[in-house]
Amino acid sequence: MSQSTKQKSFTYPDAIRSINADDVRTDIEDACEHLALSTMNMMETFSSIAKQLHTIDVQGLSPGPPLKPQWDPLSRDFGDLLWQFRNNAGFICGRLKIFCDVVLPLVARNSSSSRSHQEKLQVLQSYMSISADHANLTRALASHAMKFNNSLNAFHTDFLKSVSQRANSGQRELRDLSQKLSDLESHIRQLCLANGKFSGQDVTHFIFTSLRTGTSCTRKPTRSRISHQRLPLNDPDLAMIGRLCEQLDRTRNEVAHAQYASQVCRRKTDALAITQTTMSKLVSDEMIMLESGLSLFLSIWSRLQCDCIDILQWLQNPRARPEMPPALVSVIDSGDTLYATVAGALDVFVTGIDPSHFTNKT
Repeated sequence: MSQSTKQKSFTYPDAIRSINADDVRTDIEDACEHLALSTMNMMETFSSIAKQLHTIDVQGLSPGPPLKPQWDPLSRDFGDLLWQFRNNAGFICGRLKIFCDVVLPLVARNSSSSRSHQEKLQVLQSYMSISADHANLTRALASHAMKFNNSLNAFHTDFLKSVSQRANSGQRELRDLSQKLSDLESHIRQLCLANGKFSGQDVTHFIFTSLRTGTSCTRKPTRSRISHQRLPLNDPDLAMIGRLCEQLDRTRNEVAHAQYASQVCRRKTDALAITQTTMSKLVSDEMIMLESGLSLFLSIWSRLQCDCIDILQWLQNPRARPEMPPALVSVIDSGDTLYATVAGALDVFVTGIDPSHFTNKT
């Protein structure tokens, strides 16, 4: 979102009210439910493409080595990636619930004894240490996802070349599609990197990413009266993330147009063309799905770290920081937290991914 003039910053109380609104909660839960359903459908699409590639191999429609043996490892890698994705969502959900139900109430408890104060410090520091380990798992997952995106897109690019060699028309459209998908991969990598590096205090980052999940997953109008596109992105790093999101949205539209253009210029009965159409949609959907989830995961860890550090510094030196951290103020005043909504939405996501599809993992 481009900001021509600096708007009033989004405060922590603003964020609490926004994220706990019924319409926002419903949108984020719906987005996570859709995300889970999409991943399950993608697993079926991987299997469907494997069958199509086997037919192409048997009929000798593609030059070079057989395609299915090259596709099968990608399909297995996606299953592994999705299982890690599900586990990561579960880890984050668990950490958020502990923070909301244990850490915040304990620290907010009114007690002046040194023993109680020491207990608060120990619990918080232990929580931060374990959470940091889980956050590193998310960053490793993001790295794994970017490598997988590259491998999947590379396979599709090579497959496009085979399709183009046999096609009587549409070569230019196929080249354009290949380029647009590469652009999509690049922009997603940049956005995930920016979200992973963001360490600012601005709570808008967390709200922006949470609200954006509702639109990036479904591409449908949301119920929320507040839109991520209208949030003030005053922090320079956050403003850059906003621009990257705009760029990604434009590229998504360009990919959709290129997919349509490549589809209409070829015979719908051609086996290679049918498989390529299915594969190109899978490639774009898979990259977009992973970005949406990873951006949310990374923003959660970033915000949680900020709140934990804020509370820790307040506990360690209350005289230097007389004002109680806003995360504690909200718990004391209303019982509301910044994280209950996303924790519930992640629960929906985890539940929506059937473990029976991963029989070798359970």
